[in-house]
Amino acid sequence: MKHESHFSNTWARNPLWLAIALISTSTTALAQSDPQQLDTLQVTAERTSESDRSVDADALERRQASDLQDIFAELPDVAVGGGAPAAQKVYVRGLEDTMLNVTVDGATQSGNLFHHQGRLLVEPELLKQVDVVTGAGEATNGPGALGGAIRFVTKDPEDLLRPGQNVGTLLKGGYFSNTDGYKASTSLYGRLTDNWSALATLTQTDHGDYQDAEGDTQPYTGTERFTGFAKLVGQLTDEQRVRLSYERSEDEAYRLHRPHWHPSARNAPLDQEVVRETVTGQYGFTSDTNDWLDLDLTLYHTEASLEHVDGPYGDYIGAMQSHGGDLRNRSQIGDLTLTYGVDYRKDEASLGSPLYGTDREEGSVVGLYLQNHYQLTDRLRLSAGARHDWFELDEHLTDNSFSEAGWSPNLGLRFDATEQLTLHGGWARAIRGTHVKELFVLDYYRNAEDRTKEVADNVELGATYRQGNLYLAAEVFETRIDNVVGQVERGVLGNLGELKSRGFNARIGYEWERLDASLAYSRARPEIDGEPLSDDDMAIGTSIGDTWVANVNFQATDAIDLGWTGRFAERLAHVAEDYPQKAGYGVNDLYASWRPLDGDELTLSLRVNNVFDKQYFDHASYGDAGDVAHGLPDPGRDIRLSATYRF
Repeated sequence: MKHESHFSNTWARNPLWLAIALISTSTTALAQSDPQQLDTLQVTAERTSESDRSVDADALERRQASDLQDIFAELPDVAVGGGAPAAQKVYVRGLEDTMLNVTVDGATQSGNLFHHQGRLLVEPELLKQVDVVTGAGEATNGPGALGGAIRFVTKDPEDLLRPGQNVGTLLKGGYFSNTDGYKASTSLYGRLTDNWSALATLTQTDHGDYQDAEGDTQPYTGTERFTGFAKLVGQLTDEQRVRLSYERSEDEAYRLHRPHWHPSARNAPLDQEVVRETVTGQYGFTSDTNDWLDLDLTLYHTEASLEHVDGPYGDYIGAMQSHGGDLRNRSQIGDLTLTYGVDYRKDEASLGSPLYGTDREEGSVVGLYLQNHYQLTDRLRLSAGARHDWFELDEHLTDNSFSEAGWSPNLGLRFDATEQLTLHGGWARAIRGTHVKELFVLDYYRNAEDRTKEVADNVELGATYRQGNLYLAAEVFETRIDNVVGQVERGVLGNLGELKSRGFNARIGYEWERLDASLAYSRARPEIDGEPLSDDDMAIGTSIGDTWVANVNFQATDAIDLGWTGRFAERLAHVAEDYPQKAGYGVNDLYASWRPLDGDELTLSLRVNNVFDKQYFDHASYGDAGDVAHGLPDPGRDIRLSATYRF
């Protein structure tokens, strides 16, 4: 389905331009003012919470990552359920990714295609890094980040080029034994001039139906995915830089109407296709003479669609267009770092059928934000910030309009008690107003007229200890979301009550010369009005047992790397009424890689997931609620072979 772009008209009509003009004018004036001599400032990362998690390209390569479960497998407070790739949903501390602000290179991935399957279509081969911010946090997390944020960052050409290399090619092929599947990718990258570089990647993945550990084939779980990606990076001047990228991902298969349930009379297979296209432009200006000016501008346009062909209600296609931007500036004043800006997003959703016509919704959000980091002493750093967001939604099904606004402040501190021990803590609030519903219920669900904004408060206290090669960290948290939104009656979305989650995370790690080992633990207990979240609380979250992740990486020789990852979930007995307990399980993965040539031109990799062929249901997968609604077990043993050649 083709969608007309409304960039020019939307930006011209919206008062956001006034805010952009004010910021641009002020920063230009600062750039032209006489530079002042400022005290030396130690530059620190924007993310200050010790609870933040990151997954880098090396970890993705070790896992031979093919889907969302592979991406987050080593993070105990992030769970991915669903069994089949199309059904995979991400949960952070038990809250579904619909409660988080998710971006790819700064482009917000808003909307929810269908509550019976996942909404994120991401190709791991393109990723340089994935950052996970747990819980409501800083003002720069964006609007509506009730449960935190997930930021996917794609690779630049410079990330693939070797030192002194101007042009390169990377060829990669892989085989997956469980699905009798394959993955192939080709990347071309290089410097066009001294100041411009480019990258183009094509990736094709084809998986058949997977088998569980009992040898049963799970029908209609196969998939075919194609991804095309291009990025252009330029250094316009010593102070100015620009990035332009385009990504198109297609996922199609003959799969179940509800991919996260097993087949039944209510869940017949049909042809489905998911498509996502994202265009992103990023511009940066960093003044060499004025510490007040460090400007970043991101503009994006995303189109996502899900098509059902000859389904139970005939042909249907749900489509979402999102476009928006983020303009921010960083200023350094002595020991004070200010980040301030404005962001905007507009969503246009439609659900169309030749038999039933088309239903639409339009929503938007505008936010102003300011985040401060202040190095009060050599040992104490304080942070404070706030954002103010305006949400609007036009619901065409009822001709109702919704408008909410509110503040999201935050406070935090980081104290270096000793050279080895760091203490941190903070409180943050995030609000979310009425927004576009999931696409495949636009013609059925309506918002209650008295629906009001959701308000999340997150409190965290933690400590980190480093002594030589030893690393210890722990934090406790409490998240409360007032007026959490869900289905209050059949076909009506409204405020359910208060969601509260308390939990604890801990990590320990040690590094030797050629060996590193770590053990991480996570516990979260999300409840609504005292009742544990269940698998029916879709688009909100679910209950997950205490989770442990152990990781060992060993460089046996300069050319051989070995490793083991174990993920263990404890039995969950604290479940909603009339729901069965969730059985505990342990899954072990092994990997080995070999570089047979003198350099890194050729890499041969072997990975065995679920080595002991354990039959289990991930706690984030839909549970057993009777003969009709029953989730899928996870795959059994999967042997993965891959070869990567770069020249």
